[in-house]
Amino acid sequence: MAEQSPKYREIIDWVKRNIDDGTFRSGDRLPSEAEIGKRFGLSRQTVRHATGELERERLVTRIRGSGTYIGGAKAPRPARKRHMRVAVVSTFFESYIFPQTLKGIESVLASAGYTMQVAFTDNRISREEEILKMILDKDNIDGLIVEPAKSALPNPNIRYYREITELGIPMIYFNTFYPEPEAPCVRLDDQRIAGKAAELLIERGHREIAGIFKPDDGQGRLRYAGYLDALLRAGLSPDQRRVLWLDTTAYLKISDLEDYLFKRMEGCTGIVCYNDEIAYQVIELALRRNIRVPEDLSVVGIDDSYLAGVSRVPLTSFPHPKEMLGRKVGENLIRMIGDPDFDGNYIFDSEPVLRSSVAAPGNGIPEA
Repeated sequence: MAEQSPKYREIIDWVKRNIDDGTFRSGDRLPSEAEIGKRFGLSRQTVRHATGELERERLVTRIRGSGTYIGGAKAPRPARKRHMRVAVVSTFFESYIFPQTLKGIESVLASAGYTMQVAFTDNRISREEEILKMILDKDNIDGLIVEPAKSALPNPNIRYYREITELGIPMIYFNTFYPEPEAPCVRLDDQRIAGKAAELLIERGHREIAGIFKPDDGQGRLRYAGYLDALLRAGLSPDQRRVLWLDTTAYLKISDLEDYLFKRMEGCTGIVCYNDEIAYQVIELALRRNIRVPEDLSVVGIDDSYLAGVSRVPLTSFPHPKEMLGRKVGENLIRMIGDPDFDGNYIFDSEPVLRSSVAAPGNGIPEA
């Protein structure tokens, strides 16, 4: 029986293959220990063992506080001048989440001596491009905090993000992330929480459960996946006719789609909503159609915003950490500025705040 190769050899072989085919070139910085560990499912200690072996073979050079570089002929980029300034790019200021998130970010950055420049994309790719170009032109920040615009869709601005990271500027996402370039993200465990929302309805006896999600951001895709997982675990057959996808423009005013939405939800006794904004509107429209909440239709939201309390039927919802999330983003970025190998990822869980919008299944939404 052939002897099994040590696990660290997988990393060594991977680096050598990438050097041979030209993917890694002299002077290129390897991914962080955390990123390599995640890729191979190995511990940081094992990754460090592999890079140590590669260094002994003179294939890489490890620079303390900077990272690991291919070869040794090309020196790593010199340390950047410190500006004590961080850029924060978000989608909407008017949202009920961002003001508190910004408060958390600002409090941490200010305590560490950093000033903050803030810009908003309105969830528009074109506006995001303008902001990124400005950041590159000025080149006067030590770090970048980003809430991506339309993160589930192909993004032409990826090249600007690459330029920013190639300048040695640490970047961290919050709430959601782009698949490329890879960077840490501080966010809710969207898939798990949406699964809990569906389970909450299932535990109360619901079997006909609709869902409304956003198709143009990563959170929407993950929340749909969680909803789907919960139904499958309960032995329920998901009915795609009862899953509705509303992009950013549509969900801000779903009353324009009222008849279509309720036609799709006929027979449903419960619904998982992408967020409280959608859940609030669903409750208002249902009551206007003489559909009782929760007697005919139980509704669950995500975020536990002020809307959950002012809704005519107080809304059961899963809290978003808001300010706490902002603080974590700020703390992790500061750690990344000091240590390029620091893994800035962090995922928050959430438990429901139970209110009046959920009960045992009733008659469901009648046929139009």
